[in-house]
Amino acid sequence: MVMGQCEWFTLSIIAQKEIIQSAEYFYEFLSLRSLDKGIMADPTVNVPLLGTVPHKASVVQVGFPCLGKQDGVAAFEVNVIVMNSEGNTILQTPQNAIFFKTCQQALCTPRCMNGGLCVTPGFCICPPGFYGVNCDKANCSTTCFNGGTCFYPGKCICPPGLEGEQCEISKCPQPCRNGGKCIGKSKCKCSKGYQGDLCSKPVCEPGCGTHGTCHEPNKCQCQEGWHGRHCNKRYGASLMHALRPAGARLQQHTPSLKKAEEPRDPPESNYIW
Repeated sequence: MVMGQCEWFTLSIIAQKEIIQSAEYFYEFLSLRSLDKGIMADPTVNVPLLGTVPHKASVVQVGFPCLGKQDGVAAFEVNVIVMNSEGNTILQTPQNAIFFKTCQQALCTPRCMNGGLCVTPGFCICPPGFYGVNCDKANCSTTCFNGGTCFYPGKCICPPGLEGEQCEISKCPQPCRNGGKCIGKSKCKCSKGYQGDLCSKPVCEPGCGTHGTCHEPNKCQCQEGWHGRHCNKRYGASLMHALRPAGARLQQHTPSLKKAEEPRDPPESNYIW
C-alpha cells in the first residue's frame, strides 16, 4: 500500500545473475491504470513502456498524479513483465495486484499550466518539455526573436505583426513610419497624429480647410493670402497694405512738413495813441 503524498514510487527491476550473463532481455509495462480516475490519473513512468533490460539493477520511477480535486484513496494497477528474446515471460509482477495511493485535495496558485497536475498544495507535476512552479516555462532550444516567447518546445508565440518559426518575419513588407507598429498583414497601427497605410500622413484636427495643407500633426501650411491655425482667415486690405515695403509706406503715409509761421510784431507806427 502506497500512503502519503509522495509523488513517486520506486519499482526495482533486478535482473537475475543468469539472465545478465546471457542474451538480451526486454521489459514491458502491460498496465498502468488508475481505478479511481476522479482522485488520481493513470500512473506514469520515466522510461519507455517497452525497452531493453540493462545488465545491472535499475530503478524505474512510477508517478502517481493525484488530481487534487478531493481527498481519498485511489486504487491502481502496475503490471510489468520481463521477456527473453523469443518473447517468453521470465519475470512478472503479481497478477491482479492492486495498489493504493492516498490523495489529498490540493490547491495550486497559480494554477498548473500546459497539462501540469496539481498533486499537493502549491506543487505541480509538469509534462515533458515544461518546468517551473506552475509548468509555465518550456524547455526551448529555439530562440524567439523580436519579443517572441517560447510557449512550447520548438514553438514561438509572436507579437502582433510578426510571424515565422522564430518570429523573424514581419507581416508588413514596407516598414510602418512615424512610430507606427505592424499589427497584421500590411496593416500598421499608427501613433497619435498620423494616419495612412504606412502612417505617413499627418493628421490636423479639425483640418486645414480648402486653403491649407497638413504638413505636420496639427500644423497647417496655408496658401498665400490666408492665415490662421486652420487657414480659414484671409488677410484684409489694411494688413496687406501693412505688408508693403517700409519705404513705400513711409513715403505715402508721412505728411509733408510745413514750416511754422513765426509770429510777427505789429508794424511800428508814428502815431501816438
